[in-house]
Amino acid sequence: MNIIKFLKENINFSNFWIRNGFNLLILSLVVNHLTDPKNFPLNDSYSFPWLSILISILIGSMIIVIGNFNFRYYKGKYFVQKINTQILLRFLFSTLGYISIAYILFYLVVVKLVNENYDVYGFLIGISISLLLSTIAIAILFSKDIYKLHKLASIYGKLKVQQGSKITLINYTEIAFIYSENKIVYIAKTDGTTIITDFTLNEVENEVSEQSFYRANRQTILHIHSIEQVQSIENGKLSVILKSTIAGKKTFQINISRYKKQEFMNWFKGKL
Repeated sequence: MNIIKFLKENINFSNFWIRNGFNLLILSLVVNHLTDPKNFPLNDSYSFPWLSILISILIGSMIIVIGNFNFRYYKGKYFVQKINTQILLRFLFSTLGYISIAYILFYLVVVKLVNENYDVYGFLIGISISLLLSTIAIAILFSKDIYKLHKLASIYGKLKVQQGSKITLINYTEIAFIYSENKIVYIAKTDGTTIITDFTLNEVENEVSEQSFYRANRQTILHIHSIEQVQSIENGKLSVILKSTIAGKKTFQINISRYKKQEFMNWFKGKL
């Protein structure tokens, strides 16, 4: 108990490197003592598995460093814009790719140092287990931070609007909905004003967060906060009534086709 109290008082476990370095050390000690019977402390022929523990720490450190490096890169370039399944998979597989390259180099160096022959089967088993554990580690290490970024991107994101030579940044919270009329795309703001843009609606859809916006039809992209009422109408369609935002218009109503009805309801219910 005194050791735990000392660690809590003198080590900053909120620091990413200290926290995960400590967890890696404990995990390496436990796993390497349990995976081989001769390493079990109660075994008569017990010997401290210092080499396997050292290798585990080196591989674990490599995974953490590569994962953190790639996360920082994606955080600065991709996660600030939107976070969806495609981007998350790109982050995961690119990280696993870097880890695979590092593992191959690490394996070649270790084999050379200990003067052993190359074992293809052992190598394949080792890299397979390492990639599986890396996937779990990446999920544990970064899921909380990615979720926080996801919330920030959804709520505090900005849309960059270019009008000729002028660029305007509009907060997501200022946008009621975006619509196309006579091949011109307008942004309807929550204060009742509208902005003419040089976008196409497809371009806007690719820019905004999928968590806050939904492409209702070929003319309209909705912000979740702009929806006032949803009701079923004829032919399996939905009628969506938006809050009054445009001066001179009391209501703004659009229809969701029966083909997009379930997709829209899944998106809408996920925000309630």
